[in-house]
Amino acid sequence: MADIIINAESRKNLGGSSARTLRNSGRVPGVLYGHGEASIPFHVKELDLRPLIYTKETHIVNLNLDGKSTKSILREVQFDPISDRVRHIDLIILHAGEKVKLDVPVSLVGTAAGVKDGGIIDFIMHKLTINVLPDQIPQHIEVDVTDLKIGHGVHIKDLPANEAYVILADENAVIVACTAPKVVEEPVPGATPEITEPEQIQAKGKKEEEGAEAEKK
Repeated sequence: MADIIINAESRKNLGGSSARTLRNSGRVPGVLYGHGEASIPFHVKELDLRPLIYTKETHIVNLNLDGKSTKSILREVQFDPISDRVRHIDLIILHAGEKVKLDVPVSLVGTAAGVKDGGIIDFIMHKLTINVLPDQIPQHIEVDVTDLKIGHGVHIKDLPANEAYVILADENAVIVACTAPKVVEEPVPGATPEITEPEQIQAKGKKEEEGAEAEKK
């Protein structure tokens, strides 16, 4: 697994106004967490986070903070709902021999048999939460869809056994499925269109008006 080096600075002033000031200057506030350790607020350049966040792989982060490098891993990212820019990140300190829970991207491998028959791939679970030792963290989890037919799916229980990590999810959960394409019925040339309910009501009202006029006469 590739490591990413990110230079950070301690965040002295906390609070909403301080965080806004950082974001306006192109910095992103974050917090470094550790098991049994005090959390450490920091801030980093927004541009430096791109190879960490906008990727389909998992990376170890070497966070250079206050002259010390700490191995960590990305735990959570918060995005601005309007601009989609990164608002905040959480990093978890990695300790040798201590398992960590994290989300790992899913990578689909192969071309599904159902796609060749006109089916459509429905990629449901793009990430899987696992419990794993730091030195055994996978960059991604491969899911082979080669034999996937229309109307079938690949469940968590269908994945090959892996002693390096434990997937923390229902074994019956569907990761990816192949669905049949939707059939759109084309109108038959020359066919009489059905009268919709509003048209029927309008026609009924017109007949009642004609009947009322006839009675007056």
